[in-house]
Amino acid sequence: MKKIFTLAAALVGFASFAQVSIKETNVNIDGGKNGFEIEIPYADKKAVEKELKDLLKDWKGSFSDKKGIMKADDCKMKDMGENTFDAYGTVVENGEEGSKALIAIDLGGAYLSSSEHSSQFKVMEAVLKKWAIKTAQNFVGEIVKEEEKELKDKQKELEDLEKDQKKLEDEIEDYKKKIAENEKAIEQSKKDQEAKKTEIKEQEGVVQEAVKKQQGIK
Repeated sequence: MKKIFTLAAALVGFASFAQVSIKETNVNIDGGKNGFEIEIPYADKKAVEKELKDLLKDWKGSFSDKKGIMKADDCKMKDMGENTFDAYGTVVENGEEGSKALIAIDLGGAYLSSSEHSSQFKVMEAVLKKWAIKTAQNFVGEIVKEEEKELKDKQKELEDLEKDQKKLEDEIEDYKKKIAENEKAIEQSKKDQEAKKTEIKEQEGVVQEAVKKQQGIK
């Protein structure tokens, strides 16, 4: 998770598009072989290895993976012709740019090359280019999911903060209303107190008159 967010932050500094690069070269897969070097933007080695494993297995060959060197024997692909072929592949880190997939195709005595197997080379190049784009898109797609989840979490946090603010504002309005009611009640209480003081003074006079009458009885 942490690695995904780290990469997500790095993506902000990149252009809004990235190019998958595929070229024919001598690739180091358990020794030098003519093959394809495919630069896959953004995707890390682990993700590309998983995608490469799935690709080789899709070719219906006998798959093996020994120390990061993948091999699929007796693969079949209609557009590559009737004969089977062996596929070799590995993945290396490509710094902050992503990863490189190295793939070589053994047609049986010769490795696939543009000079000797032009039509088959174009077929495989198109297949690998499509695969590399899908691999990069899938990897960034996972980042999109994580970032969308983070966005929803932040939106929910904002909603909660807004609800808290509304609650506090409502409480303030209730307090203001209560204060206004209490201030009005205080003013009325002052008037009632003054009236009561007058009643008490009058009552004191009545008491004094009654006491005088009592004392005047002989």
